[in-house]
Amino acid sequence: MTLTLTLPPKIEALLRQRAESTGQDITNVTLAVIAFGLSFDESDFFEALEGIQRGLDDLDRGQFSTLEEFVDRQNQKYGLSLEA
Repeated sequence: MTLTLTLPPKIEALLRQRAESTGQDITNVTLAVIAFGLSFDESDFFEALEGIQRGLDDLDRGQFSTLEEFVDRQNQKYGLSLEA
């Protein structure tokens, strides 16, 4: 089956970046992402999409933290001693 999708440039760029960073063909990465998304039940799927969109919106607004900051917060919150 052939299906043609028009993706927002941001999503296409993310797919291309993932394909390049993993040495995969963009078609294989896209199929894996779609299959992964379809593996969720309906409510989990839409909750995950909303969370991803919030994260992308935060990134666009420059509201993000480094991995080190995230690890520090998790260490403090849960009494862990992880390193980034």
